[in-house]
Amino acid sequence: MSELHTTLPTEKQPYLLRDREGDRYLMGTQLVTFIASAASSGSLFDLVSISGCAGDGFPAHRHARAHEGIYVQDGVVEVMLGDERYLLAPGDYAHIPAGTAHAYTMRSHNARFLSVTSKGEAGKVYTHLGTATELHVHPPQGEAVDLAALLTEPIDGGDIELVDATPAGEAKLVTNVEVPDGVVPYVIASGGGIHRVVGRELYILLATNANTNGELLVLDNMGPAGNAIIQHFHEQHTETFLCTGGQMTMWGNGQEHQLTPGDFLHVPAGTVHSFRMDAHFTRFFSVLSPGIFEPFFHTLGSPYDQGYIFPVEPGPARFDRLMQKTQAGELDLKVVGPPPDGSGGPGGPPSGH
Repeated sequence: MSELHTTLPTEKQPYLLRDREGDRYLMGTQLVTFIASAASSGSLFDLVSISGCAGDGFPAHRHARAHEGIYVQDGVVEVMLGDERYLLAPGDYAHIPAGTAHAYTMRSHNARFLSVTSKGEAGKVYTHLGTATELHVHPPQGEAVDLAALLTEPIDGGDIELVDATPAGEAKLVTNVEVPDGVVPYVIASGGGIHRVVGRELYILLATNANTNGELLVLDNMGPAGNAIIQHFHEQHTETFLCTGGQMTMWGNGQEHQLTPGDFLHVPAGTVHSFRMDAHFTRFFSVLSPGIFEPFFHTLGSPYDQGYIFPVEPGPARFDRLMQKTQAGELDLKVVGPPPDGSGGPGGPPSGH
């Protein structure tokens, strides 16, 4: 059994990246770290983590083809979204459909956020604007970079266009917790979204097929220490796991890995995998592309309206519905074995880990 790649690969395959690892580019005092690229995702999406100093930012622009999502990891980030401005704190999410004018500014020291863009085109912008670096953390000082000036020249295949947009009024804290219907811009406060509970695990859809034209799903997931799920693989979509809180164990093609905040596992179609939440509060961010797996969460999970944290008492886990749809071939899910930790799975006898 071959070992997982632990650097960003140049072709689509399973790989593991530790926190702040990946291909890195410096734009002044902003550090852009590629966690997934067009090459590593098979042109499905780019996923980058961007960190910087207070005042760092990116000028107003739009993508003609790519949908983008921004999820704050650390600090406060101001996001211009169409005619509005928002202050995003850790766990907050901004959804930016193709054609939407947007910009960002770091409003706290050492802010950091994830940006996912569909189609794997927008990432070319960072390799064009930035300089390859061995740094893993943004520097306190650096040479000033006029990003707007650099963007006046077209970037081949970069899917970016500068726009003249300066919304009036003060930036607002994010309070919305509802995901709208349709391909529209919106923001979601930490813990908000479409909730589906499975036992004590809470799966939160931040962006659905309806929001992305089926190009990707974006999820925020949380739960307590528990049991591993069944070993399975997908035939038609890629799944990713980025730990944002606590600790979790991942299994990929028979290999076991512990993930702590910032660690990332890329699971393309055909990769047998499982996971287990290991800390009292475990949280992870997921991108799935294309978005064909959305029915899974509504099948196994049940609506949950008791708050913005996982429940104290386990909710239902609808394995009956899951098995029925899986056997009927209605889900992109192939079960290959029991949970790899020897447990009874979520809601079953504990593994004793």
